[in-house]
Amino acid sequence: MKSIAFFIAILVPFASFCETSPFALITIPKSGSHLIIKTLYFLTGSKPIWHTKFPSYQYLPREDGFLYTHFCVSPQLEADYSELPNLKKIIMVRDLRDVAISIVHQIVKAPWPGLSGEKRQEFLQMSFDEQLLYVINYNYDVRAIAKTSPNSLQVSLVQVAEQALRYSQNPDVLTLRYEDLVGPNGGGTLDAQIAQLNRIKEFLQIGATHASLYEIAAKIYGNTIDPFGQEGFKNLRSTFRVGKISSWREHFTEEHKAVFKKKLGQTLIALGYEQDDKW
Repeated sequence: MKSIAFFIAILVPFASFCETSPFALITIPKSGSHLIIKTLYFLTGSKPIWHTKFPSYQYLPREDGFLYTHFCVSPQLEADYSELPNLKKIIMVRDLRDVAISIVHQIVKAPWPGLSGEKRQEFLQMSFDEQLLYVINYNYDVRAIAKTSPNSLQVSLVQVAEQALRYSQNPDVLTLRYEDLVGPNGGGTLDAQIAQLNRIKEFLQIGATHASLYEIAAKIYGNTIDPFGQEGFKNLRSTFRVGKISSWREHFTEEHKAVFKKKLGQTLIALGYEQDDKW
């Protein structure tokens, strides 16, 4: 007779039986947050806890879940993180050109943190080319915004990219690339996807089997298997649209390229998406 544990294992993620170190996930907005959250859920059994203000210096979620937010992280939250040296950090990055395209579509689709209703209405009156230029150019002072609207720091791609790059250069932070994790359905490869799952497994010291990584890889892209809106995910929802690699090539004009290179070109190179500005 099969044990009760066998039947339970069918219903819950493999690593829900594994104790993992406390960790936080920080993503560039529109970089595949849906993808990485599901990946971590299937690997660890942990659910995301959205946060922009740290509840206490002693709060290290283990059974409750993992901390999750977007870049930019507010100065206060960064200071709070510094008080928790044992808190592991995972960040998710993506080609910033594809991020810019995705942000445009999201602002059109729904209110965007940091954009007032009036500003968004102005945005909706622009042509797509104008909207894309707006997203590439938009900037602000992080500390000034954080004082009153800590949830609104994801608007400026320039500020988001600058902070994400700084985190990615920290050897103690695990940096994941959307393009490597997305797999063949999103324009990537299965080999790269499995390699990223292995990196997460080793970083969090999870005892997942090689076979289980392939099972997880088959579940994470798109909305076919979507835990959002369910128990433990009530405050989160999928904003998955297409998620294909290099969709920016279909939209960027020479003007967009010139402005992007000026604002974000060096960051794009530093994150490994280009070798120079001759793209």
